[in-house]
Amino acid sequence: MSFHNNDKVLDTNNQDKEGQAVRLWKNHGGVNQKWSVLYVDKAAKTETKGLNEEFGFYINRPFYIVSELPFNRVAESIGANNVTLKRWRNNVKA
Repeated sequence: MSFHNNDKVLDTNNQDKEGQAVRLWKNHGGVNQKWSVLYVDKAAKTETKGLNEEFGFYINRPFYIVSELPFNRVAESIGANNVTLKRWRNNVKA
């Protein structure tokens, strides 16, 4: 997952542990910078709200950002700018 025009990506500093900080870092293509987007509700009816072509996300559709590291932890935001790795927990919104 890369942000437009600045070659920065989500990075875990090559750590796969609970509570590890997630930061923006220069893209070097390492596994610690590979993520998947997993939509919470995969029902076709939510796709009718449309795809934001600029960013590649569906509008008003919740999702998780999932690390490609072995434990497949998710990026969790705590406050405005503190993002950490956490194990996925069903029905927990963060």
